[in-house]
Amino acid sequence: PISRLRVAAFGATLPTSSLFAATPAMAIPHSAQKRAGRSAVLALAAAGALSWKLLSASSSTFVGSASPGLRTIGATARRAGYAFDVVVADKHRGIVLDKKGGKIELTTKVTSSGGYWNTVLGDKPLPAGRSYFEVHFLDKPDDVMEYIGVAEASMDVTLPVHKNKEKEFYGWGASQTDSATYMFMVCKAEYRKSEEADIKRQEDRLKTVKEFEDYDKKAKPKLSEQCATWWTGLKGMNIGGDRMRLPMFNKGTTVGIDVDMDKGTLSFWKNGKYLGLLHDVDNKPMNLKGKKLVPAMSFFGRGSFSGPQYASASNVEIRTGLEPPPLP
Repeated sequence: PISRLRVAAFGATLPTSSLFAATPAMAIPHSAQKRAGRSAVLALAAAGALSWKLLSASSSTFVGSASPGLRTIGATARRAGYAFDVVVADKHRGIVLDKKGGKIELTTKVTSSGGYWNTVLGDKPLPAGRSYFEVHFLDKPDDVMEYIGVAEASMDVTLPVHKNKEKEFYGWGASQTDSATYMFMVCKAEYRKSEEADIKRQEDRLKTVKEFEDYDKKAKPKLSEQCATWWTGLKGMNIGGDRMRLPMFNKGTTVGIDVDMDKGTLSFWKNGKYLGLLHDVDNKPMNLKGKKLVPAMSFFGRGSFSGPQYASASNVEIRTGLEPPPLP
């Protein structure tokens, strides 16, 4: 309202000078002209005073002066960030969505006794530059690991993201009592050599015990056969670890996923606090440059043999279109 008033009073659509410009002569009595003139002047003066007061009182609301393109300061006027919708697939089971503006509330309605996984993916690839989204746990009744991050769009949505073979996932997994970071590790020939060297060291130790003879005849051939296929024929695999010691997921937790596709980095936030960058197996910042990834989240709905009324599942709010917060 103030900005519109400013436009009307100070001339974006109507120049100030035109408010006081002479109007064409009209055939009205002289006394009526005087009364109308006094009324017009009083009205204009009042409007001008009100406009000046409002603008002075709200001077902190604007950046700049009377130039066009002013913007308000605050969450309602921040530039729009990366926004996405979630893809609901035929393979999903029991997903319940409630979309409200830039927020998507999601839970799972479980009807079976065992329960099932749903992996939910964003509908738009992460763009160049920095992108940020949040997942807020409205409720988390079960101590089950759930996963939030970014992944390839070709994920099997009936499996948790980290269980997808040869499909890349990078993110954070946690329950009420445990947590880990996850990354996709490309299989390399040197990894196989390292495994073989480790097996050789174990064999050398076994030679000192009586059981080595049985191992040499029975177990070693099978182990050698398995080793021949290790780290070969696969693009890679998703692995998890607790190097970052990230917090757990509980009711009220807000997880922030912060991705910079120009730098190739992924970092985590919890409840507005920056937690740091994801690192690879060589302890270097993860490099996601050139990858085509989308937001990815895996949630589990737990069933009950006592009936569907006793089933439970996390209830989350996915927040998109957010401007990335300032980095520390």
